[in-house]
Order: sequence, then structure tokens, then C-alpha cells
Amino acid sequence: MPRTDFARYTLYGESPSAVPAEFLHIEDIPSRARLYDWVIAPHIHKGILQLLLIMDGSARVTIDGDHLDAPAPALALVPAGSVHAFRFAEDTRGWVVSLAMDLLSDPRLAPFVDRLHLTTPTGTILDLAALPRDAERLDWLFADMNGRLAEAPALVPDIAVSMLAVCLAIAEGAGAGGRMTPEARGGGAQLVRAFLALVERHYTRHWSVSAYAAALATTPATLTRACRKQTGVAPAALVQDRLLLEARRYLRHTGASSRQIAERLGFVDPAYFARFFKARTGQTAGAWRAKVD
Repeated sequence: MPRTDFARYTLYGESPSAVPAEFLHIEDIPSRARLYDWVIAPHIHKGILQLLLIMDGSARVTIDGDHLDAPAPALALVPAGSVHAFRFAEDTRGWVVSLAMDLLSDPRLAPFVDRLHLTTPTGTILDLAALPRDAERLDWLFADMNGRLAEAPALVPDIAVSMLAVCLAIAEGAGAGGRMTPEARGGGAQLVRAFLALVERHYTRHWSVSAYAAALATTPATLTRACRKQTGVAPAALVQDRLLLEARRYLRHTGASSRQIAERLGFVDPAYFARFFKARTGQTAGAWRAKVD
């Protein structure tokens, strides 16, 4: 029987569980990758962002069907909730950092949410070949954080969060923040960030823009202006984009039928889902699935 849902883990190969707001985990790549012959199959972490540092070897990173090559030295940013997979060259050395998106509300980390686009579904590979000292700094920082977390497994040491902020600052300096202009980082960024977080929790409920605005204690007009300034897209379109992304994930990575996908995405009528998908892609769901298989 075909799988009708994603493989979901807190950490790959481990049963999913509730993710505490302060969740932070670091491990070296070989400790888990060797167990699976250096191939990590497609899976999803709900509410967990990952940073992947490649110091030796290489990785093919697949995020929602897009293949990104990461030859050493490189840093990959894997967005929360994405269906992703890794194929490592044998004996690749580096680190995987997994952190709860809720941890990014810490004042030391919050500025990087917008600057590094950490709430967007698009992954990033930073080539660090021209920045060997930055790669070495990240390697040292992750190793030291790993040691500190091992000494206190029941809590996240305050210094580890500060060190993570330094790591994100290095990533920004290496180019991950270059896709947003200084003007776009201005007014409205916090509102749009809150809106996108709310969309992530409620997109299957098909709220109106007015309902989102009310939940954010603002007006639809203010929310629309902020979204257009920050993203170039109206809020209703951003919600539809999120629904479409999830539909594509199900079609690509599972054997769920269109009716099952429609139900999971909150469409009361499968025919409405079919019209929605074709209007957004120009293809039926079945045709799109056949094309990507």
C-alpha cells in the first residue's frame, strides 16, 4: 500500500514528539549518516529549522524536489516543514544543527529571522570556499556548542544560544541575507513575520485576510500593504502559495489520492481542490504528479 503521508521525525529515524520551544540539537554528520549508508531519505521536521555545515566531502541536498549541491566547505539552510533529503559523499565531515522555530523568538536570534529569510520555504546553500576562515569559525562554534549541550542535555545553556547568534551572523555575512534590500527590511517586517507564522499554523483552515488581520490586531489594508512591501505578494496569495506548496509535497512524496490531499488541506469539496490546483499550476494534480515522478 502506498504511503499517504510524509515520513515525520523530530530527528531522522526517531519517532516524532512534541518540540519544546527551546529545542536545540547538534550532532556531527557521520554519527547518523553512516547508519543509513550516507543517504537520508525524504522526511519532514515540523517546526524545526536545520543548518548543515559541510567541512569535508559533499552533500546533495533536496528540498521540496529541488536539488542543491553543497561541496565542502558549505553551509545549507533547510527550512522548517520542508520535505528534504540528503545524499552525502562517503566520509563527509560536518555538523547538523536542528533548532525549534520558536527558539528564534529569543531576542538574540530574532533579528536573523527576517535577514536570513528563516520563515520562507526556500532553502539556501552558501558556498564558503572563498571564506575558509568563516567555515573554520562555524566548525569550531558548532563543535563547542555540541560539547556544551552534551554536558547539560536537559537544558540549553545560555551561552549556546549566544553562540548560535554568532553562527547566524556569520551566515548573514557570507551572503544568506543578500536577497532582501535594506528598504524591504524596514517597516512592516515584524507584521509580515507574524502573519507568515500564523499562516503556517492555520492555512488548512482557509481563513480570510480579514480573519488573519483581526488575529494580528491590524486591518486588512495595513496587512496587505506590509505584505506587498516585504514580499511583493498580497496576503491572500501567500496563503494560497502555502496551500499549493503542501499539495505539491503530498503529490511528490506520497501516494495520497487527490481526495485525501483535499481533505488534509481543508478543502470541503475535492472538486474545489482540483480547480484550485489547476488554476494555480495550469495542470491537473494527476498530470503534475506524473510529470515529477
